[in-house]
Amino acid sequence: MKSQQNLKQLYRADDPARYEKCLVRPIGQIDRQAIVDEKAHIDQIVATLGLKEMIQGTLIRKLCTYTAPNPTRRAIFEFDKLIRSLYTLRYLRDPQLQRNVHRSQNRIESYHQLRSAIAQVGGKKELTGRTDIEIEISNQCARLIANAIIFYNSAVLSRLFAKYEASGNAKALALIKKISPAAWHHIHLNGHYTFRDDGQIIDLDVIVAGLELGGRNFRGFRLTPPYSKHATRAKCRATARNRRRSWD
Repeated sequence: MKSQQNLKQLYRADDPARYEKCLVRPIGQIDRQAIVDEKAHIDQIVATLGLKEMIQGTLIRKLCTYTAPNPTRRAIFEFDKLIRSLYTLRYLRDPQLQRNVHRSQNRIESYHQLRSAIAQVGGKKELTGRTDIEIEISNQCARLIANAIIFYNSAVLSRLFAKYEASGNAKALALIKKISPAAWHHIHLNGHYTFRDDGQIIDLDVIVAGLELGGRNFRGFRLTPPYSKHATRAKCRATARNRRRSWD
């Protein structure tokens, strides 16, 4: 499915006749002359982005305000076709790049699941607030909590990794590499919290010293995603049926 989508981003830069016998054919041609004619402007835009004087979103919005025949806009879009085509060819030919991309997408999905779980604490909706400012404050608060959870998980996993690396436990090291720092199943999101400023810092080394990977006191990090709602309900119904049979 991903490969089919990538083929829609494949363009050619030379004679179309060269690709008539190819299994994978480009869907269009890049206007190289348009890129060459606007090279000075493209260099300026690249330098502006490199110096952080403008973000990509602002650049795209400005370009979209120009008319389609505008030479700078046309050159940027043609140059974008070239970059996308090169990436598509690399993706189709490099299995390691495909694995890296899928791994990155899984990390992004894990983060979105964490944000969704935080936003729905206490049965709330994902977006809370009546005004744009209140919604933005709610969003940034959830973002802060998510970053705190990821930092805590990463700090614990890093200390565990150093611990088992020193002891030469290859099995535990391989298991740690599969654990996501975006896990939240060991975090009690519901409940009462007390925030104190007594100057005491949580000693993560003490926490890690009492953890044994795979032991009874290490149940927080999960390697597999949680059950869906339908799967959980089916499991509960099956458990209830088994209990009724045992009572009968």
